[in-house]
Amino acid sequence: MAQTKVNPVWVDEEKFFIGLTPSFVEVGFGAAVNAKTGPSSTIQTVIHAIQNENVTILGHSALYDTNQSMAIMIQDEKGTDTWDGSSSETFAAHLEDVIQALGSVDGVNLASATVTAKTFELA
Repeated sequence: MAQTKVNPVWVDEEKFFIGLTPSFVEVGFGAAVNAKTGPSSTIQTVIHAIQNENVTILGHSALYDTNQSMAIMIQDEKGTDTWDGSSSETFAAHLEDVIQALGSVDGVNLASATVTAKTFELA
């Protein structure tokens, strides 16, 4: 008996094949950091601060927005919780507090740094 092959219906939504749903955040450093690439400089200090929050960074973008911003993909979806042990906030808001608390690193004042939750989009 002949069988008819039917293609599956395509669904218009993001899909991840790595066994988890990652989170995406955008870090705004508040200043150009393209010259702050050393092992103890601004970019690495911020990346280490994020990793110290018990997350794995799966990847990050190149710098954009006149070298002031970077998108970061974090393992697992992080929602709203009492990340700092006291007040309920989104994980992005918590990371913003963590990065701002670093103060000035290699001449870049991170007190005005921003972290914004993002969605996955390929343009």
